[in-house]
This record gives sequence, C-alpha cells and structure tokens, in this order.
Amino acid sequence: MVPSVRSPVACQPVGRGPRARLARYRAIVTAKRVIFVSDTHLSPDAPEAQENWAAVVRYVAAATPDLVVHLGDLSLDGARNAADLHHARGQLEMLPVPWTAVPGNHDIGDNPRPDAPEELSVTEARRQRWRDVVGADYWSVVIADWTLLAVNAQLAGSGLAAEASQWSWLEDQLRNAAPGQRIALLAHKPLTATEAELAAAPPYRFWPAASRERLSHMFAGRPPAVFVSGHVHQSRQLRLDGTSHLWVPTTWAVLSDIAQPVLGAKRCGVLSMTFEAGQTPQPQFHEPDGIRQLTQNIDIPDPYQGR
Repeated sequence: MVPSVRSPVACQPVGRGPRARLARYRAIVTAKRVIFVSDTHLSPDAPEAQENWAAVVRYVAAATPDLVVHLGDLSLDGARNAADLHHARGQLEMLPVPWTAVPGNHDIGDNPRPDAPEELSVTEARRQRWRDVVGADYWSVVIADWTLLAVNAQLAGSGLAAEASQWSWLEDQLRNAAPGQRIALLAHKPLTATEAELAAAPPYRFWPAASRERLSHMFAGRPPAVFVSGHVHQSRQLRLDGTSHLWVPTTWAVLSDIAQPVLGAKRCGVLSMTFEAGQTPQPQFHEPDGIRQLTQNIDIPDPYQGR
C-alpha cells in the first residue's frame, strides 16, 4: 500500500508504479523493514551496473521489505547527462515495493570547493532536474516512534537558496518532533568520522566542515540515533558521540585500494534495518545472489573516461 501523506503543503506519495512520485515533506507509514541501497550508477553505458541492479531487484522481490530507500548516485552521470538520470529513474520502477530517494553528487553535482571544477558543482538547475525527474530531494517518513529525516547533502555549503530552505525545514522537523521520537538521519555523504580520519580524508568524502558543525549544533543535546549514508562504496559501522554511523555499500563496484583506503568492507551489497517502536534497529548487510563483486578500473573500465 502506498503510504499516506500529511503536510501543510502539497505532497506526493512514496514512489511506486509508473505515475507515482516521492514523498514531498512528511509521510506517515506503518512500514517496519527498510532496505537501503546506494551508488547504483545506472546508465545505458554501464551494463555491469545494470546487471547488479537486476540482482538487487530480485533480492528485494524475495525479501519483501516495506520500503526501499536509495541514498544517491542513482545515475552514472545524471548531473551532466539528463539521459542518465531519466534512465536511472526508470530503473526504480523495477522495484516491487514503495521506494524513495535522495540525490548524490553524480546526480546533481558535488558540494562546491575551491579545488573542484565548477562544472562538477551542484546547481539549482541540476537540483530541479532531479525534482522533475525523480522527486523531492529532502523529506521525512515516520515509522512507529522513529522519524527518518532524509536530506540533500549536496546542498551543504552550496549557498543556493535551496540550502537555506533545507536548513529551515530541518529545524522545523526537529522542533515539531515528539519528545520520545527517535531520529534516523539519511544522506548521500557520511557526516563525520574520527578527527584523524577527517584530517586525512579528501574534501569530497564527508560533509563540508562548516555544514557539519552547523548540523551538530542543531542536534545538540539530542543527537540522531542513526546516520545512514552511502557515497564511499564501502559498508561500515561507526559509533561516535551517541550516533551510529552506517555506511551503505555500492551495488555497482568498489574502488581499488590504490584509489581509496580500506575504511570498512569493500563489498557490493545492500543494508536492511527494521524500525519498530521501542527497539533499536540492528543493521544487516546483505550481498544479493547474483551480484558481482567488481572493482572499478580493474574488473571494469572507467565509465567516466571521455565523458
């Protein structure tokens, strides 16, 4: 059943079926089991990504979760190639259960930074294309005594008007949350790690420092119980300052150890969690039958070469 939606503004249901779109602001569902997928990098030019996605769809059909959440990099290069984003959006319709998503850097561009080419940065036009093709870029879903707050990590530090709107929306969500409601924050990029790891990491791996600090202040005294993200193409569990940080692996291909250090587990797969009243969800990583364990530039050529 498509979840019901309530909001003071116009809303859309969680995506399911050819005419369905994503929850716009606040959806209330009775769902419990959620499967998280990330970094599918779907495109007609990435057949290996397509094959692994088919394995994920078969797994979802057999597991029958209540909801699938895609944590970004849905497309191979949707930020620069609209055809990739349209193709990837169509692949979501293969899922036999309700789904929803947030964008990643390959979908709408990355957080601006001085050393990055401007053509790779997020823009309002790219964000609007996501909203037109896929749906909302930030939203919330209530499951029992849990509130899942999904945010567009690519807006952090962008200076776009949408960034200010998202901060305001997030403040409203936290202000209006019931005292006993626990928060699961969802985004494409991981928020943080140890100080030593943050210092050694490239600037594009985590949220920009200023936005990370702002989010920390916003949650001061009531940190999110869970922060679920993708982006790094590794699975990981990390406990920091009262929050369980969970990294959802890629379904497409991991990066070689030369390109990226081992921080968790470099395996393609998905993450499942059950949200229910009075319980702490236990993360379970799964490798669907038929999914190939691929390494970019070793098992498959670089699909971004020449783009």
